[in-house]
Amino acid sequence: MYLNEASKLSGATQRAIRLYESVGLLTVSRVGKYRVYNQENIYLIKLIKEAQTLGVALSDMVALKGENEDFDWQAVSHYLIQKQAAVEEKIKELELQRERIKNYRISIDKCIQELDSYP
Repeated sequence: MYLNEASKLSGATQRAIRLYESVGLLTVSRVGKYRVYNQENIYLIKLIKEAQTLGVALSDMVALKGENEDFDWQAVSHYLIQKQAAVEEKIKELELQRERIKNYRISIDKCIQELDSYP
């Protein structure tokens, strides 16, 4: 299948697919000047897209793949453990920030009420 069909099947834009190939994440066979995609390529494109939705940068994926034809799945697992820990830490920080904002709003509302109560 050619680029247009690969784009439709994978849900990735043609530009994104070309980018994945240019950074070394995707190896595509060629027939003449045309790229010819197979089902394995479609699977990998979908995998890359899913990883991006998880916040994994293309540069990190390139590092996890290295010079290998396939990903180092042990390294991927370790990377995801670290990513999950970072997300959990960020959630804690955001929860603290939410609480601080709530407290500031309460303080401001009290000040406003006191100002409105003066004749």
